[in-house]
Amino acid sequence: MVSLAILLTSTVAGFVASILPMFLKRLGSDPAHGSGPLATFLQDIISVFIYFLVASLLL
Repeated sequence: MVSLAILLTSTVAGFVASILPMFLKRLGSDPAHGSGPLATFLQDIISVFIYFLVASLLL
């Protein structure tokens, strides 16, 4: 269960980290200033959600 959650969160974290700077640039914001803290925040929230989702599906 934990390995599946880690695999999914690693995949999503990479996706968020690569898409977020492009999204911020499109909005006209500086991608370097906004992507670090925002990407970390989003990855943490999504990781917890994925972990609980995998746990609820398997239990």
